[in-house]
Amino acid sequence: MPELSVEADPRLWSVVPPESEAEPWLRSLLDSRADEQQARILLAADLAVTAREAAPDSLVLLLCEPVSGLYATLGFLVTEAPAFRDAARAEELALTLTPSPWPPTTTPFTAGAVSGWRVTVLFSDEDAASDEQTADGQNPDAQTADGADASPVTPLGWVRTTYVLDLDGRLVVGQLSPLAPEAGAVALALTERLLPTLEMDHRD
Repeated sequence: MPELSVEADPRLWSVVPPESEAEPWLRSLLDSRADEQQARILLAADLAVTAREAAPDSLVLLLCEPVSGLYATLGFLVTEAPAFRDAARAEELALTLTPSPWPPTTTPFTAGAVSGWRVTVLFSDEDAASDEQTADGQNPDAQTADGADASPVTPLGWVRTTYVLDLDGRLVVGQLSPLAPEAGAVALALTERLLPTLEMDHRD
């Protein structure tokens, strides 16, 4: 199976190693960080390593920006299948990976030698909405200006972006971890800075 590589800004991104080799990588992430930042880095790193272990042939990157509190996992997997040629199949794959009752936003994508589709999926977080409720079962933010209860709404808590790509004729799937919408927008911009450098090494 071909190997993937990418040139990423080392101030923001790092390649996630296998769990057996993760200790030096983790020490470098934690070096000189405040205790509160270390706790968040540990959680983000643990999730990234779990993603790496779940797909040993994948390329997994950790986006780690402790000052702003931005953390995300970005994974790429090259398949043996030929690249998709239509958006409908890209959407179907993205919704299989991240089911959602809302229709996805699918956009053609080209970055250097990489092309395909960016598919962004929205989904609600009912657990988060429940946590925001007070003891009497009311959400303190769900009120009108005069204090009356507003109509209940379903919050869109998360976004997840999947890249369904053509790289040298092969289907390559990339995916960001679920993020709050504001963080997702920043992570998306940073991801698309590195996508033009994505390359495939065909091993003998």
